[in-house]
Amino acid sequence: MTRLHTPLCDELGIEYPILSVGFGFSAGPELVSAVSEAGGCGVLGGRGVPPEEIEGRIARVRELTDRPFGFNMIIADFEAPDSTDEDRA
Repeated sequence: MTRLHTPLCDELGIEYPILSVGFGFSAGPELVSAVSEAGGCGVLGGRGVPPEEIEGRIARVRELTDRPFGFNMIIADFEAPDSTDEDRA
C-alpha cells in the first residue's frame, strides 16, 4: 500500500496531508480531535464563537488529543464596527 506523506506532514507533525475545515460551531472539539487522532490535522472553527468560549473549546481539544490541530479565525470578523467594504478596497 502506498502511503501519502508530504513535506507539509513533516512541517505540521501529522501523518496524512488532510486538514478538516474549521467551519464555525460545526467544527467542534470532538470532530477536531477525531481528525487529529486519525493522523490528519483537525481545525477548530472560530467563526461565530463568542470570544469567551474560544479558550474553553481549545482546552477541550487539548483534553481529547495531544496531536497537532489548528484554529480557524476569520480576521474580518474583528474589524472596526464602522468599517465598510469600501474601506477595505
